Amino acid sequence: MFHDPLQIIHVACDESFAVELAGNPTTGYTWQPDRTEPALALIGQEFHPEAPGMGAGGREIFHFHALKPGQAELAFAYRRPWGGPVRDTRRFQVLVE
Repeated sequence: MFHDPLQIIHVACDESFAVELAGNPTTGYTWQPDRTEPALALIGQEFHPEAPGMGAGGREIFHFHALKPGQAELAFAYRRPWGGPVRDTRRFQVLVE
């Protein structure tokens, strides 16, 4: 699982990997992929709260599958799905070998 945008993600072609970002969807803000590269397919996402109860923050986890060799960039925006300002962004460099 990757969570540091400064670390290049190395993955073999036809393998899967995950990106983990801290978030709190109870605020209405969620991490949303801005764009996905054709070399990568988003295959799922989930939220894991860090504590029980309403309003708890946690980790949003995005699962990707590497489709073809090359370099790719994953960009995420922390925003409300219905619009408004972007609160934060994260970019990850991916090298598919």
